[in-house]
Amino acid sequence: MIANDPDFFYERSLLGWGAAQLEDFDAEMLAEYRRTWRDPKMIHGSCSDYRAAGSVDLVHDTQDLHRRVQCPALLFYGSKGVMARLFDLPGEWRTRLADMTEASLPGGHFFVDQFPRETAEILGDFLGRHAGAG
Repeated sequence: MIANDPDFFYERSLLGWGAAQLEDFDAEMLAEYRRTWRDPKMIHGSCSDYRAAGSVDLVHDTQDLHRRVQCPALLFYGSKGVMARLFDLPGEWRTRLADMTEASLPGGHFFVDQFPRETAEILGDFLGRHAGAG
């Protein structure tokens, strides 16, 4: 079904997952997205990833619920996204991450695509502070 019109499916996904308009995405980046999401192998891989999220990933997550991640971790999210509206993301992750740094940008699910320069700065700062850790 997705392969019948991958542009329709994935463009609706880009817009439907929060706080974005098609114009918010760089034209060159969108062209590359279109090139890759039209590939049947990519469609298969994407569907397999979502299928795993509702099956084997849940089993693995359940097995690790009693553990805390000890290495430095960056909680990085779009502050206008659905998850940020529905959950206290820092509060939820603080229970699982022993050494958490929090950062957000004013976007939704695709905040990284909407704010590439700012994303690179935040990631570079976090990685620079933790080079050699762990």
